[in-house]
Amino acid sequence: MPGLHGPFRLWAILAAGSMLGLAGCDEVKPQNKAAPTETDVSAESDAALIEAAAEDVAASGPGHDIYVARCAACHDNPEQARAPSFSALQSMGSAQIRFALTSGKMQAQAAGLERAELAALMTYLSPGGEEGYVVPADASCEDKSISFETTYVERWGVELDNARYYSPQKTSLTKENVGDLELAWVFGLPGASDARSHPVITEDTMFVGASSGHAFALDRETGCVKWHNDLKVPLRSGLSLGEVGGKPAILFQDATTKVHALDGATGEILWAKSAAVVPESMGTGTPIQVGDRIIVPLSSNDVGLSGNPQHECCTGHGAVAAISAEDGSPIWAAHMTEPAQKTTLSEVGTQLWGPSGVPIWTTPTLDPANNRVYVGTGENTSVPATDTSDSIIAMDLDTGDFLWVYQATENDTWNLACSNWGKDGPNCPQPKGPDFDFGGSITLTRMADGRDVLVGGQKSGVVHVVDAASGELIWKKKVSAGSALGGIHWGLTVANGTVFVPGADPPFPYPGYEPNPGMTALDLETGDIKWEHKAERGCETDMAAMRAATSPWPECSFHFAYSAAPSSSDGLVFAGRLDGLMTIFDADTGEILWSYDTVQEFDAVNGVSTHGGAIDNAGPILAGDMLYVPSGYSTFNEMPGNAIIAFKPASAE
Repeated sequence: MPGLHGPFRLWAILAAGSMLGLAGCDEVKPQNKAAPTETDVSAESDAALIEAAAEDVAASGPGHDIYVARCAACHDNPEQARAPSFSALQSMGSAQIRFALTSGKMQAQAAGLERAELAALMTYLSPGGEEGYVVPADASCEDKSISFETTYVERWGVELDNARYYSPQKTSLTKENVGDLELAWVFGLPGASDARSHPVITEDTMFVGASSGHAFALDRETGCVKWHNDLKVPLRSGLSLGEVGGKPAILFQDATTKVHALDGATGEILWAKSAAVVPESMGTGTPIQVGDRIIVPLSSNDVGLSGNPQHECCTGHGAVAAISAEDGSPIWAAHMTEPAQKTTLSEVGTQLWGPSGVPIWTTPTLDPANNRVYVGTGENTSVPATDTSDSIIAMDLDTGDFLWVYQATENDTWNLACSNWGKDGPNCPQPKGPDFDFGGSITLTRMADGRDVLVGGQKSGVVHVVDAASGELIWKKKVSAGSALGGIHWGLTVANGTVFVPGADPPFPYPGYEPNPGMTALDLETGDIKWEHKAERGCETDMAAMRAATSPWPECSFHFAYSAAPSSSDGLVFAGRLDGLMTIFDADTGEILWSYDTVQEFDAVNGVSTHGGAIDNAGPILAGDMLYVPSGYSTFNEMPGNAIIAFKPASAE
């Protein structure tokens, strides 16, 4: 694509290996040979092969032929809303592609390929990338000192309660000065097509990761680089602040479930250990340290692999693992299902297994005072269904034992062999469920009578408030239509007795489906609506136009809902939209006080080709007088981007 280079050559493969083989795409035909392993196709060992394949970037040659044989059934099919079109496959770095094809959810597409064939496919999909990125001299800070005396943001939820609330000690942004916010600096994540990783922020430093495998320490005020570590493995989780051997440590989980502890002062690896509990374990959520242990959420890659009819669906399941903060050694593991057993054969004769699934997608909520861990779970990926899917679960912090389970939706069995548009694939469980995960973190807060309660937003569009001590339902409220990609996707925020809920409903033309994207403020005590904001696209488009688009950033974005996790402070709500619009609401009235369109090209301080896109997943972050917005998310035909955008009030200059 003319004018695009670097990270924008493969913009909508899912981060860390996503859904090339989806429902209705049964044309994928794995061969008898085993797929290459991550070791077989490491960046070092295959550099020559990839270089040799570099000329295979036109619509000819082995890379193109492999794409046509193994991928085009989904990616050239405009009705596959959850499979990126070929015009979308233009910007991901080689570390992500390599992991996707060898260890992630696209293993079925790579099965049987020789190393040279795999290199040709990788090069055809991503002929550029920013392999071996080095920080330019003029982007490096003169003063590389880092202070940990004051911290603004230590993890995804700000505090252990995952309320995403910023007190006056953490932010000086108010109703009086947010209207003066202006661009301060932009940092470009090299080799990335999304900006999904939540940062850690101290008084002078922002720590941020890229899905392409890079980790950085940036000056909070200017964006210059204090340290950089190229880990060469997809980084999917947010970052969190911990302590290892008396040193401040930056913790995160890569897509392979390996938890990394980096020296906060230098970026050097202190240790890196896998937290996997089954072979299908996958890392998505943020690990959180409490005392001498780190609590690690685990999802499962079966949900994507199930799109391949030859995959024996499904044996993997979600879990929570506790590991030592000193060296990453295991302490306990809480499994979300029993081990899978053989059940029956699929219609194509593949062995099926169950129970499975119940992934944990995001950051656990910790309550050290009551010695508890709380998580939200996803659906079962095969039958039989369990009572742990689509649930809020309380566990003992010392042992991982379940204390109670609140199940919001029963019998939700679903995987990517299931289709909303056509015939289900052989691995789609029957009866299939609606895929109503708790995809975002559960929030621990307190009611006026002193009761500790948990607030969870579900993809059904329902907010659930349950008693933290017992798991008993207090109230629930439906605020949007809900769907597998809609409802409440990445979480909500709670401040001063109000629950602020984003509605992610996509505008898909499902029969009988009436999407309700927007923001809703609910009274924590009763669930009553305080105010509603209806999101509107403001332009005309449809799915056919989305799939036919030749640019990853169309003039009119098909997606425009609020999916990212919002943040709140006293009097303000900060929320980003899938069309890249960053908005700040008056928390009392729902009036929009400030907005900014992040879908544009930026001149990044670190010299990386940088463009904003959809705001999803991590959402906005506050620190002092600054607002930080990760912009770009390449999943599900959303708009890619690799921008970390910093704003500051003009009055603060």
